[in-house]
Amino acid sequence: MATTFADLEARVRGLESRAQRAEEDITALITTVVETRNDVRWLRRAMTAQLEKQGLVVDPE
Repeated sequence: MATTFADLEARVRGLESRAQRAEEDITALITTVVETRNDVRWLRRAMTAQLEKQGLVVDPE
């Protein structure tokens, strides 16, 4: 069975839609990382201080 032009157009639209969703997902992930970066740093400092207060050694990364 031969593939029609309409079939190819539909496939291209589907692939473009998937690519768009993937791009949106990646953008959302990057935005989340950027927006939470300072919170993660604060949490890391707080946890390090708590562990050192309890006499545990923390390896710097």
